[in-house]
Amino acid sequence: MKITMEEQVKQLVNALHEAQQEADKWRTGAEIYEAQATELQETMQLMAEENEQLHQVAKQQGQSTLLTPTQQPEIAKQELARHQIIEDALINKIQQLEYDLANR
Repeated sequence: MKITMEEQVKQLVNALHEAQQEADKWRTGAEIYEAQATELQETMQLMAEENEQLHQVAKQQGQSTLLTPTQQPEIAKQELARHQIIEDALINKIQQLEYDLANR
């Protein structure tokens, strides 16, 4: 069966619309992960500042023992690395979809 030019155009428009929706989903996912990574970095910065303040207060009061986080920075680094990998994968998928759309 031959497909008319009008039907081909409709199919291409539909395919383009579906691909744009898929790209939007991936882009939204990347934005969410980026926001979470930024929030995590800000939280870590606040924790470091609070720890420094506690250290200064303890120093002034002559106390020598302070609890310092041991595993949290490593966990945070791993989480940031995981988010970066996911973000890179999402960006790569978006770029691939955009490339495929441009070449249709």
